[in-house]
Amino acid sequence: MVNLVEILGKCNLKTSKEVQNNWLPFYSGELACGLFGISEDYVDSYLSLDEKFMKNKEATFFVRASGDSMSPEIKQDDILVVDRSLAPADLSIAALFFNGDPLCKQLSMTHSQIRLKSFNSKYKEIIVKEDDELEIFGVVIGLVRDFI
Repeated sequence: MVNLVEILGKCNLKTSKEVQNNWLPFYSGELACGLFGISEDYVDSYLSLDEKFMKNKEATFFVRASGDSMSPEIKQDDILVVDRSLAPADLSIAALFFNGDPLCKQLSMTHSQIRLKSFNSKYKEIIVKEDDELEIFGVVIGLVRDFI
């Protein structure tokens, strides 16, 4: 089995002046499910995960997902990247407290009503009523999923 770290090591990416601390190569094209030759010729640019996911570092946090109400898009144990500085909009995925329970739901917002939706059809949407407590902590802007 080919080790990706060994392949990337052979590319000698450290010679590029564009590479900064915590930046990783972002290769052009798509990754097919067959074998391919990877080399510095295929580096399209460099990508910093900090830069991609932390537009406002002081307002960004991580939280682990639990349950299956947001599957298949969000799975058990995914790490959600949440930005507190963003205002939630209609169809945003949000980290929130609803009547004291921490939840991750898609917001459906109209001028007269807020609904909390799950991606999993097993779960009914929640219609937020006037006497309910709803506190939105931030908008989910990404996720990290372990494959091993």
